[in-house]
Amino acid sequence: GLEVRIVGESGTDAEEGVPGELWVRRAGSDPRYGFFSGYYKDEAATAAAWESGWFHTGDSVRRGADGCLFFVDRLKNIIRRSGENIAAVEVESVLMQCPQARACAVTAVPDDVRGEEVFAFIVSDRDYERAEAVSLQQHCQQSLVYFKAPGYIAFVRELPQTASQKVARGEVKRLAAQYLLNGKAHDLRDGKRQRGFHG
Repeated sequence: GLEVRIVGESGTDAEEGVPGELWVRRAGSDPRYGFFSGYYKDEAATAAAWESGWFHTGDSVRRGADGCLFFVDRLKNIIRRSGENIAAVEVESVLMQCPQARACAVTAVPDDVRGEEVFAFIVSDRDYERAEAVSLQQHCQQSLVYFKAPGYIAFVRELPQTASQKVARGEVKRLAAQYLLNGKAHDLRDGKRQRGFHG
């Protein structure tokens, strides 16, 4: 009894394999049946969540050839760089393959040219030099399209966490902005080049 759509940024259904926001509703005359009644004392947020008669989950997913849905990331964790959407969790999964990283968090930071840039915090027991940051970026470029690799890397002892011991994404984003302002991150943007591109 559940209807599902994957909706792209244009507001139309995304093609197979292309990520979009997951929209759901109950089939039949009452699309909200079985869902929560609304956000507490926030009618505007409830109306926005149910815009067009569908519940907007805030999750980015894609549909496989077999019809199965694959979670990409929360939309608020998607980094938009030069028109490309980058899932923070995808970059994090590649960084976690590196021995230098005990944990990591990836977020967006503003970029004057590309709109946003990929910023990665690496949790480590010691401060690494630029050469190690470059090595991490190169590792990412072996597994990811070049534009998904971090443009900035900073080494930290710990990451801000919520009460339930999850990474506090909002705090990570604010911390990244501070690190940029204070020059505490390795600027690796010049290392992000498409293979075969010169200049």
